[in-house]
Amino acid sequence: MIIIADSGSTKCAWAQCSTNGEILKIHETVGFNPKYTSHNSLLTELENSSLSAIRNQVKEIHFYGAGCSSNEKNNVLQLPMQEFFLNAQINIMHDLEAAIKATFKGVPIISCILGTGSNSCLYDGENIIENSPSLGYILGDEASGNYFGKQLINLYVNKKLPVYLVSKLEKWTKDKPIDMIEKIYSLEKPNLYLAAFFKFMYENKQEEIFDNIFKEGIKHFFNLHIKCFEYYKNYQLTFVGSVALYLSEYIYEIAEKEEIKVQEIIQSPIESLVTEHFSK
Repeated sequence: MIIIADSGSTKCAWAQCSTNGEILKIHETVGFNPKYTSHNSLLTELENSSLSAIRNQVKEIHFYGAGCSSNEKNNVLQLPMQEFFLNAQINIMHDLEAAIKATFKGVPIISCILGTGSNSCLYDGENIIENSPSLGYILGDEASGNYFGKQLINLYVNKKLPVYLVSKLEKWTKDKPIDMIEKIYSLEKPNLYLAAFFKFMYENKQEEIFDNIFKEGIKHFFNLHIKCFEYYKNYQLTFVGSVALYLSEYIYEIAEKEEIKVQEIIQSPIESLVTEHFSK
């Protein structure tokens, strides 16, 4: 049995496959990012998941994860996975590779991820050329869920939200400003907490204040993570992730103004990853 897994910071999809590439079941767990995941928390999550029933039958795992950018970081996940899947050979790769494999159609692309976090790279058909190093949820992750969540909390805590939106937000969450600040600086995964507020903003995207924030956030991502590549207008763009899918209208609008073609926007790459893996 073979597993192909795609993990963001929020959730992970594990495609349980037969040896001929048929998807038998897709298991779901929380996401595993080596920046925020401990050995014990990963083991506990796996043991409490539906994967427990097949752990001894798995022979190969191909895991694509956010933050998996070096051997040192990959080992944070690989060691507890190996402890859980005793009979499996485990291969861990960066989630940018998953985004590329799921959307590459034979011509060079600028591949982008917009989910809990964000990233981009230029893929010329053979090599991945990353832009500046990922700066994470504090300094980077432009146009991601946690990026927008930070802006909402900032407006709320500083009393810059219109009164009627404050009322809606306080019905949507029980957290008061002091609770939000405490959680941001004490939770094991503050990026997930921040990203959760994107849902409220999207549910109210017709509001001018949020419409402008989304528009400026996507524009900022283009300026930093697409225009950084020489001759960027010569490449088509692909996007993977929930935020990309929800904000696709903004992506298409800004891409058109910048005279860049968007090839594809998908929420999850898991099925395309399976197809690509077994087509070799």
